[in-house]
Amino acid sequence: MKLGILITTYNDDYIILRCLDSIYNQLDEIDFLIYVVCVDDGSDLPLTYPHFDILRTEHRGRSYARIEGLKKILAENCTHFLFLDSDMVLPPGFLKKLKTVVENYDSDAFIIPEVAFSSYNNFWTKVKVFERNLYRVSYCKESGNIEAARLWKTNAFPGFVEGLEAFEEIQPTILGVKKGLKILKIQEIFILHDEKKVTFKDLIRKKNTYFCCMIGSEKCSKWEIMKRYYFFRPHLYHKENLKKYIRHPILAIGVVFMYLVLTLNFIWTSISINLIRKGLMEK
Repeated sequence: MKLGILITTYNDDYIILRCLDSIYNQLDEIDFLIYVVCVDDGSDLPLTYPHFDILRTEHRGRSYARIEGLKKILAENCTHFLFLDSDMVLPPGFLKKLKTVVENYDSDAFIIPEVAFSSYNNFWTKVKVFERNLYRVSYCKESGNIEAARLWKTNAFPGFVEGLEAFEEIQPTILGVKKGLKILKIQEIFILHDEKKVTFKDLIRKKNTYFCCMIGSEKCSKWEIMKRYYFFRPHLYHKENLKKYIRHPILAIGVVFMYLVLTLNFIWTSISINLIRKGLMEK
């Protein structure tokens, strides 16, 4: 087994260094080959890190950065590869357990649960952390492909969609499901995901950007995306999460309110873009 790890970064300062350190600090524990490439997507201050391969590119967006990083991993003949965001951290012992997972399960790809956290304590940050941790339910067929599979057999990976700047991490999973690939959600390992500081204004702005990218793109299926988001998500109704709602009613109400506002925002954005397109066509 040879594992490739791909990370992309853009103006992430200390956050990306924390991610890279969490990998480097585990290298002495493992008995398999590993290749780590971090693609710096044109940060204002170029990333330097002595222990791993740093590939600097012009700023074109995360999908292009990931494609460039994947080329390096393929050139290294990695049998498996894991792709991470810069705000993710591997908990101690992760890489050692990852090898056991790969050996114990015959699967083309693995969905690894993410444990959200943040050092901030404002209300919407707590709501977002609570919402993200609702994903951590036992595997079931209905909800197994909601999240992005981040660990793949290299020869089974469908590829990243070039130029897709929103929801790009889930597209390989959707393509893999359509191709009949075996994709498992596992519980033996998890990834820590820093939500940083979340404000409602910034949340709306960020999601609106994603919606515009999704609506304007012909490279992804809108329905395939939407049925995995907000009230369509089957895991929201899992018995494990129903207990969490009872224990944390204020946060649960915050999640419902957030979803309602984002759903209405998506509908309004869709109508606005379609009206603009219609007006341009009439001209």
